[in-house]
Amino acid sequence: MPRHDRPRSHYAVLVFNILIVVALLVVGIGLLWAGQRLGTRQVVSLNRDESVSAVEEAQIDPAEEWNFTEGDLEAKNFLITGSDNGGCIDPDSPYAGAFGDRSAFGERSDTIMIIRVSPKENQAAFLSFPRDLWVKIAGSTRENRINTAFERKNPNRLVDTIYQNFGIEVDHYVNIDFCAFKDIVEAVGGVKIPFSFETRDKKTGLYVPGASCFEFSGEHALAYVRSRSGYQYFDPEKGEWQTDGTGDLGRISRQQDFIRRTMQRALDKGSGSPRVANDLLNAGLKNVITDEDLTPIRMLQLAQAMRGLNTSGIPSYTIEASGQMIGDQAVLVPRLQNDTMREVLALFQGKASFGTPQEASDEGAAPRHAGIGYVRVATAGTDATTESTVPVVAPEQNTLGVVPPNDPSCR
Repeated sequence: MPRHDRPRSHYAVLVFNILIVVALLVVGIGLLWAGQRLGTRQVVSLNRDESVSAVEEAQIDPAEEWNFTEGDLEAKNFLITGSDNGGCIDPDSPYAGAFGDRSAFGERSDTIMIIRVSPKENQAAFLSFPRDLWVKIAGSTRENRINTAFERKNPNRLVDTIYQNFGIEVDHYVNIDFCAFKDIVEAVGGVKIPFSFETRDKKTGLYVPGASCFEFSGEHALAYVRSRSGYQYFDPEKGEWQTDGTGDLGRISRQQDFIRRTMQRALDKGSGSPRVANDLLNAGLKNVITDEDLTPIRMLQLAQAMRGLNTSGIPSYTIEASGQMIGDQAVLVPRLQNDTMREVLALFQGKASFGTPQEASDEGAAPRHAGIGYVRVATAGTDATTESTVPVVAPEQNTLGVVPPNDPSCR
């Protein structure tokens, strides 16, 4: 199916958006100096049915132990978006040509994803929305690509679009650009990715000389996670270069893998080094926009609750879709009427609980179908406590595209 490529600078990536959330939520002691600086961040307002009162800010003093009050432990959805910023890219860099000039395209975010964080379960999950998803745009009578609903300083149309099309509510908003990603990768001393073959992308400047545990610096990491149609690896058996033909979907798979590895790198480096954690925080704050209710105290309370998160176990999902031509546009039409997507949406809608494949299919769990089970929860009534069943889901999706091999030693 033909596609209409856009300038590479149009590809604001999933990774550099989520990394600021990682830095604020799961990196260690350096966050304890965050109070005054987080108060200077750029903020926007989300439309809410009920007014959410901000947690009263308190003076945050350096400490060696987590000692904040418990805070809100209910599961929350964070909407993560990205916006371009080529101002921090060295014009003489071998990767500079990949950023191009997108001034004629207006605001677009090719990175739209939700991270669901559940402090009670100490779990998280990612849900990616491909940039070309064809959806009804909130506040209008038209359909268009989902990224046309994006405006970095007013996320409400995108928030409403996601809710109207997928039934997912957004609790908090974070927007990041290229510069934050570059600085965070450099703050953790680079990110290592295992490769089985020599790999390149002439469009972005990506180049890995051969099979190795390759460490990316900031700008080279951008070239990697932004690689899409030009991603190639050299097959020694065939003696020729092979191209990953999965486009955006393959790129999303590599980005999701990069997220986990970068999170682990941040935990490895930052949890024992206040200097590195402080660098991570400073890097993120330069270019981040959040909603006004995502206050410093709430971030720190969440970080305290989630500091034992197992990053290797974080599941990642993508809205399933099929390619279609609508007029002269090559788009992706969402395909939600299948068991996997029903489970994924139930999880992010708060109608189901995190689980593992084993838990979801345990004998005696009364599974509705493979991948879903039930647990009993107590519900307080007016006169008595009753029990109800809550689904426990562990949906699994096939990984699309060329992704790194599973090598835990490469970290």
